Amino acid sequence: MMSTSTSRPSGKKSKRSRVARSNWLYTQQDVQSLYGVCRNTVLNWMKYGLRSIETERRLFLGAELNSFHSMRKRQVKSPCGRFEIHCTSCKGKHSLLIEPFDVAEAGRSRTRVSLTCPETGGKASSFLRETDLEELRHHLESKLSAETPV
Repeated sequence: MMSTSTSRPSGKKSKRSRVARSNWLYTQQDVQSLYGVCRNTVLNWMKYGLRSIETERRLFLGAELNSFHSMRKRQVKSPCGRFEIHCTSCKGKHSLLIEPFDVAEAGRSRTRVSLTCPETGGKASSFLRETDLEELRHHLESKLSAETPV
């Protein structure tokens, strides 16, 4: 007789199992095994705002882990605006209306626009249609003329 099992395959974790318990303290190794990531990923998360408790061993509060990951999910889900570029260095968005940028010709219909991240110094770039680039230049010119005293 064949037995049927209702459990999940052992290789996959459910989404619920990746949620940290709010009042528990986790070591760095616990966080690595909970989320299935390496040591460097946890260190990068700390650079991007994950707070830890400094004791003999680095500890993370479960509520902090959950709020950090929900904040990151919200950031990822919001698309860039019309004149924004996603920066792979700081994982943020930079406005072309505020930051200085460089224009390099790429083709007949699209132009490559790049800027230097003010936080990390990394490069971020995107392609704009010619019409969007002209509108961006118009916005910048009107902004400069409004700021210049007569």
